[in-house]
Amino acid sequence: MESKSAKIKLKDHWPSNFLPDETRGFDEITENFSPMLAKLTDKSRVISIYENFGKEGVGNATSRKFLKTLIPQLKQDEDFKGIYLFWLNDEPFYTGISRGVVKRIHQHIKGSNHFSSSLSYTMGKEFHNEIEGIEHSGTRKELDFDKFSGPFKKILREECQVSLLPIKGSTELYLFEVYTAVQLKLHYYNRFKTH
Repeated sequence: MESKSAKIKLKDHWPSNFLPDETRGFDEITENFSPMLAKLTDKSRVISIYENFGKEGVGNATSRKFLKTLIPQLKQDEDFKGIYLFWLNDEPFYTGISRGVVKRIHQHIKGSNHFSSSLSYTMGKEFHNEIEGIEHSGTRKELDFDKFSGPFKKILREECQVSLLPIKGSTELYLFEVYTAVQLKLHYYNRFKTH
């Protein structure tokens, strides 16, 4: 058996069966972003999180059933890849993307820790700083999630709304998230910082 050495695969050495996620150029990918944003922000598509996701006993399957009228191409037994936009008092304040949007919204409003409910964790960390008068310097796990993030999960679940847009291509989805955040000036909660 011949020993192989590690090599970075430059274009000429990509496997013949490799299929890239996206073959369109940047301009072609982004040319429909304006109408896509208009659809995402169409007020007639903004729905209650509580009614569609947050009520007691409403899980992923029930949420998908509710969404079938809003997004007819959805298969009732499948989640969908796309973008979501959170609203409060007719104002969008946060956008996110997921391979499973329905599941992700449930995590935001029902998640029990900083991993599953990252938006409420971010809000709770800031709340900690306001209440305690000092910045939380511990790990994510060390923040009292129920005390500081719990109130935000409740607000997201009971008072907020969401709009949704399926997007199949990963590159398009990632670019559109940034486009949406910049165009809607969602700078407070959508911060694209690296670690």
